[in-house]
Amino acid sequence: MKKLIVLLSIAFFSTYLLGGITASIDTYYEDVIGLTGESLMQGLHKLIKGHIMYPYFSDSTIATKDIIIQSDVDPDNPDNIILFYTGRSQNKNFRDRGDNFDYIGEYGIPHEDSWNREHVWAKSHGFPNMSDTAYTDVHHLRPADRSVNGARGNRDFDWGGYAFEEVEGCYYDFDSWEPPDRVKGDVARMMFYMVIRYEGNNKTYDLKLLDKTGTYGARFGKLSTLLQWHKLDPVDEQERYRNDVIYSYQQNRNPFIDHPEFVALIWGEPSLEPVVNISEPAMRFGTQRTGVTSQPIKLVVSGSNLSNDVLVSVKKPFFFSNKKDSSHIYECRFTPENEFLNEDFLLYFEPTEKKNYKETLIVDSHGAETTSIIISGHGIDPLAEVLLYTSFEEDFEEWTTFSVAGDKDWYHSSYGDRKFMKMSGYQANEPCVDWLITPSLDLSDYQEIIMSFETAKNHSDSIPGLEVFVSKDYIDGNDPTDYSWIPLTASLSKGYYEWEHSGYIDISGFADDHVHIAFKYNNSNPERATSWEVDDVEVIGVPIQ
Repeated sequence: MKKLIVLLSIAFFSTYLLGGITASIDTYYEDVIGLTGESLMQGLHKLIKGHIMYPYFSDSTIATKDIIIQSDVDPDNPDNIILFYTGRSQNKNFRDRGDNFDYIGEYGIPHEDSWNREHVWAKSHGFPNMSDTAYTDVHHLRPADRSVNGARGNRDFDWGGYAFEEVEGCYYDFDSWEPPDRVKGDVARMMFYMVIRYEGNNKTYDLKLLDKTGTYGARFGKLSTLLQWHKLDPVDEQERYRNDVIYSYQQNRNPFIDHPEFVALIWGEPSLEPVVNISEPAMRFGTQRTGVTSQPIKLVVSGSNLSNDVLVSVKKPFFFSNKKDSSHIYECRFTPENEFLNEDFLLYFEPTEKKNYKETLIVDSHGAETTSIIISGHGIDPLAEVLLYTSFEEDFEEWTTFSVAGDKDWYHSSYGDRKFMKMSGYQANEPCVDWLITPSLDLSDYQEIIMSFETAKNHSDSIPGLEVFVSKDYIDGNDPTDYSWIPLTASLSKGYYEWEHSGYIDISGFADDHVHIAFKYNNSNPERATSWEVDDVEVIGVPIQ
């Protein structure tokens, strides 16, 4: 249940900053009282649409940050605001001012601890442009620690996952984010507001809540979880005050704060069906020498509304380690507590042959739909050596980027804790042709040479946008179009920024040569371009004895 950061009095809310301005709740909602279902949705939409829009940035007039500073004020210190997720009270001026600001000198805190605006309904889910009304709607904008905001990204909301160390009681996995108990209901009611406020047709906003995670576009999840959070964390005085502040500017209200019962009248009561989840969509161990046990990979199994144990199972050459005697085991059993489960475990890989392995890890609990993921790894010769490995953390200075056409180039980027190289020709001055090229690789005296990498893609174009080549005559730093390149066949990302492994590409035919491997990007026109990301480039070979 909610653990309030501070005790906030009704008297404070009715007078502080608002000067006694309050909305007559009964009058505001008189036209929708008695409605249910679709009729209530439509009635509320008509009531709260068309609000007054404030700019996201402005030095000359009131902007969203100014409203947030009032709506999320710390009642014990009016110079501070309460940050969402962390619950930390922080000076309202200690906000994100870009990369070139001296945060330590001016604030005494690092850049990542400054605050910025969290779009609780992530802006990439339906309104990516700052000119969009929903982008600036303060009802779902909250002040947040910069690094926490970045870590949440655009994940859906759901139970469980890895513990997020920066915020107690916060968890995440590959496609979902669980906030602390004290703000679970706040999140739910903001999401309900958004789907009602921005209900429309194909020419306008049409945000939808789905009962799943891994959503994209103008969709968000997970509805059944949000319904539970609404019940578990009721409306408090801080939310009511915030609603009043925003109403005094935008002239619309969040109806689910004023009338929490509207939630059940529209979506019904929360589903209590048992659910189990696993923290990753797939797991790849990469290359591993035969006969040698890999380093462990940590996974988390989670679930809700569980009345039975959860069984996690896997097959050789993947295994769990028995905590008592370190023996290999292939089943782990977990017991829920108060119908909830969130437990981590370690998975290992020990190949016996030089080949690709692919098995299924299964998560099962009686009454819940079985969940499974593919786990894979590649057994290699025990004598194999790594000839190149680049994860684009800090070890890519010897790589070459070369722009043949267009004013865009490959650049270093990151998302969450992952770093990579990225290229997009969107809004370039002309269609782009850009190369990302490895350092020279000496393959002489090696055999059984394989390479692999990962890619992620988003947006669409009439052409694929990314090709992979190898050259035996390229010279570092020169125009790659002046040299010979041989295409390589690899599996590439299908889209939606989902990372895909290339497979293991045999380049043993280039043994005894010095080679370069290149990723070539192009797009059809500046207004239609894919975005490509490249990471974890590896080349291994077995020395010739």
